[in-house]
This record gives sequence, structure tokens and C-alpha cells, in this order.
Amino acid sequence: MVRILHSADWQMGLRARHVAQVASSVRDARLEAARNVIEAANRHQVDAVVLAGDIFEDNLVEDRLVHQVVSVLEGSRAPVFVLPGNHDALTPDAVYHRASWKQRPARVYMLDGDAPVPIPGTSAVLLAAPLRQKKGMKDPTASWRARANVDAIRVGVAHGSLRIEGKHAADDFPIGLDAVSRVGLDYLALGHWHGQYVHEGRTAYAGAHEATKFGEDGSGQALLVELASRGAPPRLTPVSTGVLQWRTVELDLGKDAEREAERVLGLVRDTAQPARTLLRLRTMGVSSEAATPVLARLKEGLLGRAFLHVVVDRCDIQKAEVEGLLAKAAASSPLVASLLEELSRPSSPGLADVSEAGRLAARSLLSELVMEAWR
Repeated sequence: MVRILHSADWQMGLRARHVAQVASSVRDARLEAARNVIEAANRHQVDAVVLAGDIFEDNLVEDRLVHQVVSVLEGSRAPVFVLPGNHDALTPDAVYHRASWKQRPARVYMLDGDAPVPIPGTSAVLLAAPLRQKKGMKDPTASWRARANVDAIRVGVAHGSLRIEGKHAADDFPIGLDAVSRVGLDYLALGHWHGQYVHEGRTAYAGAHEATKFGEDGSGQALLVELASRGAPPRLTPVSTGVLQWRTVELDLGKDAEREAERVLGLVRDTAQPARTLLRLRTMGVSSEAATPVLARLKEGLLGRAFLHVVVDRCDIQKAEVEGLLAKAAASSPLVASLLEELSRPSSPGLADVSEAGRLAARSLLSELVMEAWR
């Protein structure tokens, strides 16, 4: 049995400009989450920690941060294997050439070459695909074809995008879906996608150990990989490592804004650790001018409840804008003009059995249809 803790995309030194007011706290959380990775590795008594690229945000990070990362890795009782990714590519100015990195303990290995690397004390080897540039159109695992005769449990380590339609870019180091079968891998440990994702059982992204932004579903985790023997299917177990919560709550401003604000307050009232929660309020619907001060009071109230960060993402459409577009549509469409005229009449014969609320709802629907067509 070989046990590996697979992690990636630490991006230590993340600028976090999108949450600039709390960027320092976000960076501190990434360091704490890195400690969580190592603590999990020790707790599960793994044979190796595999970090599949982008341990640093870039090759310009401060030496102080490099020393901090080395200090975290020193805490691992198992050997640690580090792959250069596209953020920290193995370029001439790479962070991995610095004296601060070279002071790492002997059990922290660089996956910077082509030869299979044995995991000490096990029957497993690592096949690595270190990156040497930020962008690339070549499959970084392509050279593994020549190494298919390695007689051991084979674990590939690479950084890039699986070549899945709609999920990769041509210059994003596209990785062939045949990498596992082509080389006879028992497991392929990938980095680059921040959400944890398992493809056909033997290929997986561990996900970023800590979320970098809102909407990164599946981040804040590592993967415990257990390989019973050569050819046996790996057993994959998600391990929580994240520190901060990035939460999005939607408000429909087409409804009563005050009631929506109260609803949001109720939703977040029981948040376990507001000081470790970044909250995004994303608006939708057609809004009136009265919604803006309501949102301002809501944001102020949430910050008063000690949430680390609150941002209002205005995705609603102002009623005045909608009315303007409806007027333009009516000018060029007799059908829209006729519908608007009917909906504007309090006692239209065609709508005799429809309530005032129903007429408003119908007008709102017409507005949405016109807006969708306008886009």
C-alpha cells in the first residue's frame, strides 16, 4: 500500500487585488492552509506529499515568503515532492534557484527532471512533467511515452488542463485524456484547476488548498490517494484544508428590497466564523432607485457583524434602463407596443381577471424578454 497526499495551487504570495482591503488576511490564510496540508499528511501517515505545481504565485515573491513555505514543509514527516507549475515555472529566474529555497530540508525534493523518481520506502515512482514557461501548447506528459517500461506503481505528476471540450485553452498546457493509458499510470496527480475534480477514477485535480476567489467550488481541499498495488484502482478521499469561506448570496431586487435584505440577514445569521468569511451579495432582477440605500445599509450591517469582507456585486438592471429599452423596442415592434399598451391599462378587457400584481409580473417578464433579446 502506497499512501500519498496530493495537493497543488498553493499560489503563496497571491496578490488578491480583487479583495484588496483584506488581501493580507487572504495571504495569511493560504499559509495557514498550507500548514493544514502538512498536518493532514502527518495525521494520515502518508508515504509522500505531492505538490503538483504553482506552489508560489510567481517567481517574484519575497524571500521572506520562501523561508515561510520552507518552514511549513519542514513539518512534514514524509518526503515532499514539488513540481514547478506555470506560475512558478522553472525559468532562469525561478524561485527554485534561490538560496532561500535551496536551504530546504533534504526530504523536500524538486521534480525538475525527466527520470522516474522513487518514493523512498515504497514500490512507487513519480513521473514528472515540470513546466519551464508560463504558457504552452504542448502536452507536458508527451515525453512519458518513452518511460512506459518502468516496473513499479506509477504516479504521474503534471500541471495543465485536461483536454476536455470547453474546459481547456490551446495554450494552457493541454493534457491528453490518454495519458494514463498511454503510460500505464496507476494515478495521475494534476494541478492547475482550483476545484477538486476526478476524471475516470485514475486522474484527478486535488484543487487549490485554499480558495483564491468567489465561485471556486471544490477548492480548500487535498486528496488522500491510496494505491494498494500495481494496477489496482486508487482510493481517493477528499481532505479539508481550507481556512476562509467565500460565500455568495443572491438578492432579487425585482422583489421588495427591504424584505430581501431581511432574508439575507436571516441566511447569514448563523455563520459559524464571520471573521473568516468573505461574503458576496449578488443582485438580480429589475431594481428601483430605492434599492441602492437598502443595499448600503445591508452591507454596513454585515460588516458590523464582523464579517471579514462584504462586497455587493450589482447584476440587477435599473428600472429606468429597462423602461428605456422597452420604449425603443415598442417603437420598432408593433407586438411589443401592443403588449405594453394592454399592460398599462388598469382595467383592460383582455386582462379583466388578472390582478394588478399579475399585470406587473407580466410587464416584468416582458422586460426580461426584451433585455435578453437586447443582449
